[in-house]
Amino acid sequence: MSEQVLRADAQRNRDQIVTAATSLFVDVGPDVALETVARKAGVGIGTLYRRFPDREALLRAVLQDALEGLLADMRSARDHERTAWDALVGALGWSHRLRVVLTLTGAVTAAESADLAHHAGLVQVRDELVGAAQREKSLRSDVATGDVVLLMAAVSRGLPRGTTNAANAYTRAHALVLDALRAPAATPLPGVPTRVGDLPL
Repeated sequence: MSEQVLRADAQRNRDQIVTAATSLFVDVGPDVALETVARKAGVGIGTLYRRFPDREALLRAVLQDALEGLLADMRSARDHERTAWDALVGALGWSHRLRVVLTLTGAVTAAESADLAHHAGLVQVRDELVGAAQREKSLRSDVATGDVVLLMAAVSRGLPRGTTNAANAYTRAHALVLDALRAPAATPLPGVPTRVGDLPL
């Protein structure tokens, strides 16, 4: 068997394992048996362990894939929406990838979660979206990216179980937050804007 075929097989196995793990970690929980992940992926447990030596490595891979998908979604919103406000709204909206991130972020350490998010480039793109919406004067001027991140993190906590219920609750709270962020502001905010660097992300 050629090296190219072996590499393709290894990549296919990796993708199947991550896809299976994503589904099971979200629907069952991050403590699901890795044997169950391997079975769902259609590979042997030995193959899983060769790709991912422990549960934490597999969790990081699942989160990394989801974060990279979120980044792609944000960039698409930035590049294709008609207005900067629409791009910001689209980038902060509900998606399956967001559900994965919200469900699994707590399963890794805060430092690992922050490192993954920064590595994926999410902070930079959020900064771009916030700045563009403020220059457009559709986003209130007395907020910073950290304020937006903090609000959406608050919306994300304590979502009900089940995809439909979680999506409904997030979408409603998301709409309320967007009303508060929209310019012109009805009431000035106290204090100073929260920067991303101030948050324990």
